Amino acid sequence: MFTSGNGRPLDLKNLANRVIKPELEKAKLEWHGWHAFRRELATNLYRLGVADKSIQAVLRHSNLATTQNSYIKSVPADAVAAMKSLERICTSMHPTTGASHARVV
Repeated sequence: MFTSGNGRPLDLKNLANRVIKPELEKAKLEWHGWHAFRRELATNLYRLGVADKSIQAVLRHSNLATTQNSYIKSVPADAVAAMKSLERICTSMHPTTGASHARVV
């Protein structure tokens, strides 16, 4: 997928050792390997609104469920934002009272 200056495939171990790890060390972050990179990529694409099927294609999974269940991770901040969105929708349904009659259990 990635090629070097001579047109040959990049050695991913060398890429990690020569480029990625030094940059992460500067930022005081740890490298957790390519699998973690792929999970984070999937999660970030999802948070940007990229469709699950597109994320599946990027990761080259044959099964969408693999992408959804094992690679796209829920981020606590996303759950809080989702609940705030729900609260805004419910509150806008009853603008005179400023509160919703809906009850989340």
